[in-house]
Amino acid sequence: MKLFKHHARATRSRSNTTPAIGLLLLAIVGFALAFAGSARSATTINLGAAASFGALSFTAMTNADAAGPTVVSGDVGSPTSVGAGVTNSGFARYNGPADASGMASAQAAVTAAYLAAEAQTSTQTVGTASLGGTTLGPGVYDSGSSMLITGGALTLDGGGDPNAVFIFRAVSDLTVEVGGSVTYTNGAQPCNVFWKVQSAWLKNSGSTFVGTILALTQITLTNNITVQGRVLARNADVTFIHDTIVRPSCAAPVATTTTTTPTATTTAATTTTSATTTTSTTTTTSGTTTTSATTTTSGTTTTSGTTTTPGTTTTAGTPTPPGTPASPGATITTPAPNSPAAKAAAATAAKAAKKADAKAKKPTRGHAKPPRHRFGLTG
Repeated sequence: MKLFKHHARATRSRSNTTPAIGLLLLAIVGFALAFAGSARSATTINLGAAASFGALSFTAMTNADAAGPTVVSGDVGSPTSVGAGVTNSGFARYNGPADASGMASAQAAVTAAYLAAEAQTSTQTVGTASLGGTTLGPGVYDSGSSMLITGGALTLDGGGDPNAVFIFRAVSDLTVEVGGSVTYTNGAQPCNVFWKVQSAWLKNSGSTFVGTILALTQITLTNNITVQGRVLARNADVTFIHDTIVRPSCAAPVATTTTTTPTATTTAATTTTSATTTTSTTTTTSGTTTTSATTTTSGTTTTSGTTTTPGTTTTAGTPTPPGTPASPGATITTPAPNSPAAKAAAATAAKAAKKADAKAKKPTRGHAKPPRHRFGLTG
């Protein structure tokens, strides 16, 4: 007799399905890890001695528009000459062969930064298609030829991370056409955006560009362009036409402060009151009326700091001896409870009352004799 029936076909089906699912999960996890690893490969570029510069060239630096200067918020330097139309009030200015030694370390730092950007692991290949009108997250973006921005803004999305780094690398030139621009959002910072290119030509008059340009050769800007970054040329000229260069700096981390507020504790005052009243009255009818009244009041009040006040009440007037009727208008003085005077008065009153009571109860000795009448004879 067979108690169980074995289905070999069903078992084979499950055994074939399980490895397939496992391979799919491994592929998904591997892809996620690979993407995360590539995203993490974008690290900021150390500019070293070149970080204080807004514009640095290997040859001449000029401003082609005599009607208006180019304003740079940062150091400027050229080992040949810096044109009078390039202004940077309040910052260091290295102008010509006499200042060449002063900028030598900065030029070496530009070369080191260029090579550091080149060594980073690629995140994505963007090709030669325009980056205008697109949004990109942190990473390293490569083009095997030129890199173009036109037809709108390239938006850099930091994803809420102020340390997000964006590196763009082109084997050939970077060109920003009229209508193209670069903006940033969601925590991204211009100080963490770098363009490592052969040369750069910014034609987007009246628009904004974001990031530090590390060019192997020349950098040229047309009229009225704002760069939130730096223009650093390793081996050629930097040419302006009435532009603005705003050297960026990363915002300092926001410190979190925890404030503890002390809790006030209030203790309610406690009041205790105890009052005892005792009244004793004795009346004897024998021509004499004696009233003895004793009132005892004990009041205790306790507040914060503990204050105790004994209660004693005295009424001014003319004292009346115990056992003596009070005269009209007379005021009885009640001694303080438990005082010697109070004890003596009570004892005297009790003694008088006892004596009066005994007298009232004493019988009369003998019988009253009737009146005697004398009879006599008349005649």
